[in-house]
Amino acid sequence: MTIWEISEKADYIANRHRRQKDQWHTYCNSLVQGITLSKAHLHHAMSCTSDKDLCFVLFEHFHIAVTLAEGFNSHTIEYYVENSDGSDKQLIAQAVLSPDGQVDGVISNRNREQVLEHYLEKISPVYNGLYAAIELGQTVNLSRLLGDRTLHS
Repeated sequence: MTIWEISEKADYIANRHRRQKDQWHTYCNSLVQGITLSKAHLHHAMSCTSDKDLCFVLFEHFHIAVTLAEGFNSHTIEYYVENSDGSDKQLIAQAVLSPDGQVDGVISNRNREQVLEHYLEKISPVYNGLYAAIELGQTVNLSRLLGDRTLHS
């Protein structure tokens, strides 16, 4: 392989990787706007985190983290819930972000309302678990909160 063939492949890889990062940033912006502009009472607050993740504080106690899975050129969005002290972290769900900006093949990462609805669907096991625990007067911890649920992808 010549230096020019490698150079051509390197440019292709860099462009595709940059495009995927741009799609991720668009998704993050749409989700943040969807949450902050929503009139619904979601009890979400923004939290500071690394530049690769989104993090929200739920009911001033739980953190909801949204991140790309590890690995170069990852297309998998992961949704986690964790205790506010970071002592426990559970994967709630996953989604796929395509190179053309589609989330799970049906939602544009530019449509903040659809991105928000999709996100809320993914994290609904957290709200459902909290609701059930509150109704029963139980103390909530992550293992009980998510119980025997299966991964919602």
